[in-house]
Amino acid sequence: MPLPPGEAGKRIHTGRETTYHAGHRAGGASRRFALTALLTGLIAIAFGVASAAHELAPDYLDPDGKVPGRFIAIACATFIVATFVLVIIARATTPRRTSHRGVASGGIIAFVFASLLLALGVVVGVLFPSGLIRPNIRDEAPVNSADGMRFGIERVTGACKSGWKSPDVSGYPGVESAFLCTDTCVAYMTFDSETVADMYAGAVTGTIASTLEEHADDARAQGDWYTLRAGRWLAFGTKENMTALQGEWGGTLASVDTSGASGTSESGTSAASAATDTSQSSSSEVKSS
Repeated sequence: MPLPPGEAGKRIHTGRETTYHAGHRAGGASRRFALTALLTGLIAIAFGVASAAHELAPDYLDPDGKVPGRFIAIACATFIVATFVLVIIARATTPRRTSHRGVASGGIIAFVFASLLLALGVVVGVLFPSGLIRPNIRDEAPVNSADGMRFGIERVTGACKSGWKSPDVSGYPGVESAFLCTDTCVAYMTFDSETVADMYAGAVTGTIASTLEEHADDARAQGDWYTLRAGRWLAFGTKENMTALQGEWGGTLASVDTSGASGTSESGTSAASAATDTSQSSSSEVKSS
């Protein structure tokens, strides 16, 4: 229906009208929340990159293990949640007659990238505790020969006159063998793979420390324990013996406290950490043997 003369250039408004004052922009609150979401998203990405890098190459980025990866992951997750909430608020405060398309898109993109980086760090940290990118470490231990392992250790520590004892390691799937000598206060173990070694090295170390410390009358069993480790094997004994064995086989030397937790590495990397409850639950099995 044609409009009356003089009304053709006018717009007919229906419903409620909104009046804006000079200097006021529609959706100002929404834009502020969107910018804040972008900022928190970028911070989350930074923590996500740090988390993924820390888990992929811990020996390079944190050789002494002073910064637990879980703290970085928690910080990343916190900013991811904050970004998600701010994106929701930014879209909720958008004026009703304004399209929501593209609102807080920067925050959404940052949220997705940060989440992917966090997931990468968590997965690598769980499946590969020692990381995927490792420095080259000399490893000349005869890991496939039990006689060769014992001969190499005895050449450094002296003969085991009482004979090598084999504790029960059935509670650790993937542990090929474990032997200890109470005469020289030394032990060694081999694993099916490096992944298994990463998982169980710390727990088995704690168990052996508890077993050898039963010989408290021996001056060598007063807590001055060290581990020597590379690839699929781990040796355990005093600092003097493990340092000498490192000259023969190579590997990473690390201190161990009396509770069985690995300490500071002296060759650039830290030994694998152990769950305390796992170590305690298996200690009775080794002692009984």
